[in-house]
Amino acid sequence: MTTYLILGATPIGVAVARQLVNQPDTTVRYLHGATTQLPADLADQVTDLTGDLHKAVTYGPALQDRPVVFSALTGMDVDWAFEALFDTQYRQQLPLTRFVMLSTAGVDQEVTGDLEYPGITDVKEYLNQQRYAAKQVDEAEFPYTILRPVTLTDAPAATPKIIAEGQPVPAGTVSRETVARVAGELLLNGGHDYQSLAIC
Repeated sequence: MTTYLILGATPIGVAVARQLVNQPDTTVRYLHGATTQLPADLADQVTDLTGDLHKAVTYGPALQDRPVVFSALTGMDVDWAFEALFDTQYRQQLPLTRFVMLSTAGVDQEVTGDLEYPGITDVKEYLNQQRYAAKQVDEAEFPYTILRPVTLTDAPAATPKIIAEGQPVPAGTVSRETVARVAGELLLNGGHDYQSLAIC
């Protein structure tokens, strides 16, 4: 039995959860803020957990049974949520199987052209927070993959272009569904351990 934990009731998180719930011998937990809701049909198929994602106490029940974790958290303060998560993981000695983090292109100053960050008013601070969150994932010493998509859209899924860390990334767009498919594949099958991948 494989336990999956998804963080953040975002469109990408929901799309990934839909891929996982139909897999044999799986349990899917979904942890999100108390002010957000999952679609009703998905909520019926997962263990739906809510709480303040900036408080360590929220993560105890979610981190049991060596879960494979996908963080679909977006926007500001992801680093703050990760501080709480990894504090709980460390203090309660809860091992994780794998961690896949949704981040953003631009954290490595790798983008050529102007990338848009919808809803973000302080891009410099946002990117600093994303860097610190990624550093926490790296220092947790579990297998991980960080996904750095360019600007997200609601377009249909398409074949992704994956670019390794350290390579230039052209500014542009990629659909949320495309990113969700890449994340789902990594969660189910592994690969790209200890790597940060741009998705275009």
